[in-house]
Amino acid sequence: MKQNLILMMIAAVLTTACSSGNTPSAQEITAYNDEQPLPGDSSVYGLACEGCTDSLLVFLPFSGGDPDTIDILNARVQRRVFGRPDIGDLVAIVLNANNKKEADIVINIDRLKGEWCYMVMPRLRPRAGASADSIVQLPPDFPDSLRKKWFQPREYGIDIRRDYTARPIGIQRNNADRQNGPVEYPQVKRYREWRIYNGHLLLSEARRDTLGNQQITHTDTADIVFMRRDTLLLRFKDHEQGYYRKN
Repeated sequence: MKQNLILMMIAAVLTTACSSGNTPSAQEITAYNDEQPLPGDSSVYGLACEGCTDSLLVFLPFSGGDPDTIDILNARVQRRVFGRPDIGDLVAIVLNANNKKEADIVINIDRLKGEWCYMVMPRLRPRAGASADSIVQLPPDFPDSLRKKWFQPREYGIDIRRDYTARPIGIQRNNADRQNGPVEYPQVKRYREWRIYNGHLLLSEARRDTLGNQQITHTDTADIVFMRRDTLLLRFKDHEQGYYRKN
């Protein structure tokens, strides 16, 4: 089932706007496995080694061979080093097209893993017959007691896990309250898979079919804007979203 889920994720990837390079062939897709990048991904993956500094990354690529030394000074100046690499950390590098000893983007994947959350507030539910995008304003004399009762923040987010799996944070199980209450919350993104792709972060939503199998329904593409131990900022197609690390 895992292999089928991965293949469906690849199909979703090929429909996103973040494509870089040639579209992979059917043979490349069939040959894909967990230990290889997605077809079309030019990122280099490996482990950070002893000797890393603010300007140099000593890097052992998974492709084999001896550790390599990559210049990351320009990437750091451009604020495109996401997560300071420590010895043994899993790292993804996008190399400069003209100088394979220089990195354009460095992503510390081990620092990316974890529970990333943000708070959301509800809005009043639109009246029957009104557009779903209608904004309902509270009257000036709206009771503070009801405001406090109805407008409770909720924690949303994503748990980025090992083996390229993910878990949505914030799903509410009480469907009746969500459908009939006076306020409504944004829908939770049901991310179940993630990958790095040419320096982008791919987040794939999935739902279970009638047989109980996970089916990829949509893939969002995000750029990492900022990442520290406890803070993450992602830029999606139509908005930016900040997160705090829960644990």
